[in-house]
Amino acid sequence: MAHHESFEQHGHSGTSTTCRICSSPYSHEENPSVFRICSTCGYKILIVLLIIMIATSYVAWFGVL
Repeated sequence: MAHHESFEQHGHSGTSTTCRICSSPYSHEENPSVFRICSTCGYKILIVLLIIMIATSYVAWFGVL
């Protein structure tokens, strides 16, 4: 039995799934994601990481904190 056959046998269709963060349904066919995260949550995570990187570089350059 191939891997994808055993995956489908356990009730996983692979076409429609839910986001791991917000639990909203999305289609993996339209928005392929390795981490099973919808694009809205993905953009939110990237924005937060960008703000953290900017704050870290500010602290590194000016020694604040």
